[in-house]
Amino acid sequence: MTSRSGVTETARRYVGGAAILARSLRSGKGRAPEPGKDQVAPPVPSGWTVAPPDFVGVGTARSGTTWWDSLIHAHPDIARAEGVPKEVHFFDRFWRGECTEADVTAYHAYFARPADALAGEWTPGYMLDAWTPPLLRRAAPDAKLLVLLRDPVERFRSGRTLAENRLAVGASPRAAANAGFQRGIYADQLLRLWASFAREQVLVLQFERCVREPVAELRRTFAFLGLDPEPAGAIDVAAVVNESRGPKVDLSLEQRTTLVARYAPENRRVADLLGDDLDLDLWAMPR
Repeated sequence: MTSRSGVTETARRYVGGAAILARSLRSGKGRAPEPGKDQVAPPVPSGWTVAPPDFVGVGTARSGTTWWDSLIHAHPDIARAEGVPKEVHFFDRFWRGECTEADVTAYHAYFARPADALAGEWTPGYMLDAWTPPLLRRAAPDAKLLVLLRDPVERFRSGRTLAENRLAVGASPRAAANAGFQRGIYADQLLRLWASFAREQVLVLQFERCVREPVAELRRTFAFLGLDPEPAGAIDVAAVVNESRGPKVDLSLEQRTTLVARYAPENRRVADLLGDDLDLDLWAMPR
């Protein structure tokens, strides 16, 4: 079994990119649509058809979702039209609830695909935002949902790295730290999600397991989506995405110890909900 330190070092290869993303956000390149702004899907390629998404990744931020989404899209039966981002962020603006049928149709326009192919997106905030699961249920009731969970202490550290490098963020360090901590309270997010979608429609993956056994977990993902799992063996699962080139936030021993203690009861709640799908030995817990 890979040691905790080994998993952490491997994980950092895949879930970096704070400085690169910060620069792109400040320049406007790669920026996700802003909540409240009009969003228009790219033109539909000739011969492709539009339909609701077949799958939607809904969580969680700083947990390897860009890496895992890239592996999913390496499958020959998955399609994404040029110009469609990994994160559509379509429901961010509907926190007041005013999502119309025209909006639902506009959301579907992002999921053009050729015949016999599947299409989807992965916006990690969908599970966090309390208003989104019911709206997603309305817009894509048959979609398969994907959740990727990471040790919340490491997720917090990575999230703080992003916030402290993204100079355009107009939040104080205190506000960012509070928001970052809440993102690691996974049980409440899952329960809200399951209130809108049947549990069998949701696949919960553990990031550390995906790092340790990427081919096996990718096969499992493909099978859940109704795809042939065999291409997983030919995909370069070690390809680095969002590679970090900027400074990382280091947690002090006191900070880490406090976070481990505060997250421990929440982690046990998640473990009770997920059973064998979550290995707490791969997460930092009080000893």
